[in-house]
Amino acid sequence: MLGGVCGAQTKGDTSKLVCDHKIPHRGDERLFWDKTNLQTLLKTCHDRDKQKAEQSSLHTRGVWH
Repeated sequence: MLGGVCGAQTKGDTSKLVCDHKIPHRGDERLFWDKTNLQTLLKTCHDRDKQKAEQSSLHTRGVWH
């Protein structure tokens, strides 16, 4: 079974996984291409949990440059 860091299992169906940046790259090519900055998440976890966390930090980091 394959799984993303969110803990859900895909039972071999990798079409449900997306590549996610652990540290948002915000246009920084070094972070974008850094393999150690990548992880897999289920699309549903990425769209729900990861985006919610990033949106909640907007007030501390400002908008994207």
